[in-house]
Amino acid sequence: MYHRKQLLLLLLLTLFITTVTKAQFYLGLEAGLNKNQLYTNNANQAFTEYKKGSGLSIGIPVLYKVNDWFAVQASPSYIQKNYTIARTGYFQGVYQDNINGYIQLPIMGQFSFGDEQFRGFVNLGMYGAYWAGSRIKGAQLNALNPVDTAYYNVAPTYASGEINLYNYNEKYSFSSTKDNRFEFGWIAGIGMSYETESGYRFYIEGRRTYSFTDQQKNYMINQVPRYNDTYGVSIGCMIDMSKIFGSFY
Repeated sequence: MYHRKQLLLLLLLTLFITTVTKAQFYLGLEAGLNKNQLYTNNANQAFTEYKKGSGLSIGIPVLYKVNDWFAVQASPSYIQKNYTIARTGYFQGVYQDNINGYIQLPIMGQFSFGDEQFRGFVNLGMYGAYWAGSRIKGAQLNALNPVDTAYYNVAPTYASGEINLYNYNEKYSFSSTKDNRFEFGWIAGIGMSYETESGYRFYIEGRRTYSFTDQQKNYMINQVPRYNDTYGVSIGCMIDMSKIFGSFY
């Protein structure tokens, strides 16, 4: 019985290697920079503005080439979706940077065109993500530390002229009743690639991901939704695994 299991595993491994050898299966590494915007309606928040935040991403792209013009790609990755909440007008100087890290899995269909080495491509698909961690840092008014205005000849222009600010930088504590840590949405990208004769494929891609799930759970009446909209540029390199496995024969 034991030898039968070994033979079965050996058979499955042989079938896998044979499939990879005959098909074009790519594996690689990519990294990039992005900008994220948190879309929401803040009409009920006076003197408040939501600004875009810069972030990083790193992933392990896996691509299976079906034919000359179509492939299927998945890219397990870590991506930051950051944004800033800034107070304006009289409350200028008060802000909060939100640094959010997501584990994300996009699955895309890739449509390509060009010759054997230089190719253009378009990626279209869906993604799922998990809000893995968050950090908040910024400056707030400290009501217990007012400014001594006796030395001023005129009234302060901003609130920080009357109340001193305090800075903070801390890990965000998720709320099980408010925070929706699962995110789903669509993804689209466009790019160019160059593949060497030895099977190395270098590429650059512009990509946009847009969430259609609220960043919050439905925990109150007339809740205002919040959606991440992220766009960025990535560079990467993938290797044609069929040529690596093929070198063993």
